[in-house]
Amino acid sequence: MIALRFAAVFAAATFIFSTPAFSASNGFEVALNSSDTLYAQGRFQEAIPHAKQALAISEREMSVDDVAYAALLDNLAALYEAELDYTKARPLYRRALEIRLQTYGPKHPDLVNSLINLALIYDALGDYSAAKNLDARATEIIEASNRQD
Repeated sequence: MIALRFAAVFAAATFIFSTPAFSASNGFEVALNSSDTLYAQGRFQEAIPHAKQALAISEREMSVDDVAYAALLDNLAALYEAELDYTKARPLYRRALEIRLQTYGPKHPDLVNSLINLALIYDALGDYSAAKNLDARATEIIEASNRQD
């Protein structure tokens, strides 16, 4: 499950940041690709510095309130989650959710993955009430989206 989420985040980040400014900026693409390669090999601890480097480069190049930045936060959080370091993953997933809430509003379908990511972290940390609330919010959005289709 984590691998699929990480792969999706990596693909989105690669597409979003494939502009010439990012490709030429201090190894952003190298850092992101290294992070993905190491993740795919199960070398999560080694991938973390590369994900942090990609995040730091993006902080200099773009707004930290951009949904593309949220994807990089998800990327790093997924690495911490894979390492079972939920206390480090939680604020990253929380910030990614805040960015998407600010961008899309509280009922947008693009919030679902962020809500689920954060719910899984709270569940792993034993905060079942918070996990249940986030899961309920995700379910509401999914059901409302299905009614509109």
